[in-house]
Amino acid sequence: MNSLESDALTPRPQYMEHLAAFAGKHVIKVITGVRRCGKSTLLRLYQAWLKDECHVPDERMVVIDLDLLENEALREKHALHQYVLDRLVPGQTTYVFIDEVQRCSGFEDAVESLYARPGTDLYVTGSNAELMSPELGTLLSGRYVEIPVYTYSFHEYAQARHAPEGYEAALFPEYMRWGGFPELATLDSPSAKNAYLEGIYNTVLVKDIAERHTVRDMPTLIRIAEYLYGNIGSLISTAKISGALISGGIKTSRATVNNYIAHLTDAQLFYTAVRHDLRGKERLTMPTKHYASDVGLRNHVAGDNALDSGHVLENIVYLELRRRGYNVYVGMTQGGEVDFIARKMQNIAYIQVSETVTDPRTRERELSSFRGTPVGTPCYLITNDTLPPTGMGGVRHVNVVEWLLGRDTTLA
Repeated sequence: MNSLESDALTPRPQYMEHLAAFAGKHVIKVITGVRRCGKSTLLRLYQAWLKDECHVPDERMVVIDLDLLENEALREKHALHQYVLDRLVPGQTTYVFIDEVQRCSGFEDAVESLYARPGTDLYVTGSNAELMSPELGTLLSGRYVEIPVYTYSFHEYAQARHAPEGYEAALFPEYMRWGGFPELATLDSPSAKNAYLEGIYNTVLVKDIAERHTVRDMPTLIRIAEYLYGNIGSLISTAKISGALISGGIKTSRATVNNYIAHLTDAQLFYTAVRHDLRGKERLTMPTKHYASDVGLRNHVAGDNALDSGHVLENIVYLELRRRGYNVYVGMTQGGEVDFIARKMQNIAYIQVSETVTDPRTRERELSSFRGTPVGTPCYLITNDTLPPTGMGGVRHVNVVEWLLGRDTTLA
């Protein structure tokens, strides 16, 4: 196993606890997330935990990173399958870790066969949402658990930047600008940070999209990505995007736009939020919102002149809700659109996000979105204001920094 000393990632207990809860259980652990969000390092931290706390020796761990050139031969299902079989320890549990498994053609068959072997504890990671495609879900139905991994939360970022307790808020503008890729927290130079983000972006476009889906029209793909980054948090439709491209001199079709958006979301550059009240085919035709999987990557691609602190703040809240296990939708009420309807099991909440509501007109506009919400359903207004505004009419004010740091336990 690789040494942990060189890794920039701080311990991430919420993910480690999730993995530890399934250690040794006969279920495939599928760890998903955008490239460089920390999946590989999380596996190494987990492997160290197995070794130190569970006394699992190295010979009972099979670790394969399919991104490495020396493992190129294993990007074929039979070769991968045989490689693992040759290293299983008879009569004892062997822990098998396959990183970036989607790089193996036909990996589903190899994973299914390995799962059927007694004493095999399987962990796979992937940077593409197709890892959890309906086809794979059908093949492995009831035999896997997904563990989504995100870039650093603000709390994790403050820890990685060694912020003294009580002074974390000073780092929030930095977090809004550069986002939460773990390695980025170790860099101080803006040029180095930009180069790092550019490397991630190009790798995803080439490896996870262009090569995987044989994309030939890269300029159109890039323009669509730029459009989505420039319109995070806004309701947009395929027709709107294709119209914008055509008016800019790019010939395209709605079908192409749909396909390319699917590729971008599969590669987890974006997440999609649909209206809470829509079902089935309606979701395919109605406008949706798209959020960046990391705001630093969004800012890098959109450019400094496109920095929109209000929408960036909304994006950060969206990601945090997902980290905390909520399903997040766009809401519609009698008062209009509400930023989010967040649902976790039987709990549901309506949420508006605004950078500041110190102006009474802004406050009234944000509060009007809650009109017509179901009686008794919690409503929250999340802002960067440190003092709670007056006249909230039963809507609870939440300071975003206190909430992100866990000091405000609202929507925990």
